Amino acid sequence: MILKEPDIDGAMVRKNKIPILIYTPEWIQLFSNFKSRSMQKSITKLEELLAKEKNLEQELKELEKRKKISMNKILHISNELNENNNEAFLGPLKESQKEILHINQRIPLILEELEALPSTIDKENAILLKETVKRTYELINESKQEADDMQQEISRIREALMELIQKKVDVDERVNRLYSYLHGIVGVDEMDKLDESLLKD
Repeated sequence: MILKEPDIDGAMVRKNKIPILIYTPEWIQLFSNFKSRSMQKSITKLEELLAKEKNLEQELKELEKRKKISMNKILHISNELNENNNEAFLGPLKESQKEILHINQRIPLILEELEALPSTIDKENAILLKETVKRTYELINESKQEADDMQQEISRIREALMELIQKKVDVDERVNRLYSYLHGIVGVDEMDKLDESLLKD
């Protein structure tokens, strides 16, 4: 049975505040052993995007730290140059200015990427949600079929059990009738002797 495509997109994910599925304990518990190929593909993309976001945030933090250090360095060097006219500081000044220039060029690019990433992550999370919905209904339908098969097997076993119980009742009744018949013919004393020598445990 081919399932219809669920109507899910990034906007719906944002509107309903749906969390990142691969970070959700219940999702992990339910689907870690039941992922479809398309789900796995989406998980890999989502993991890459989240790792990229984390790396960019870390890089931004590092650059801001380095920028602060370089700015302090420039202030210190500028003081040395202004007050002591020490030209030995010209090289380090240029290096620090060059680093700040590089940092100032890199930071806007990181910020631009960081601004665009949440929307891309939402889109990929929506794709994973769509694949999860499809997989959920596949699993529900498979499980219902499995439950029906089990119910049929339970019914078959129940019938076989009832048949066995009836057979046992019949056998027990036969034993009692045979025993009563012999008991009536030979009497109690002879029955005790016969039981001792012929009756199996």
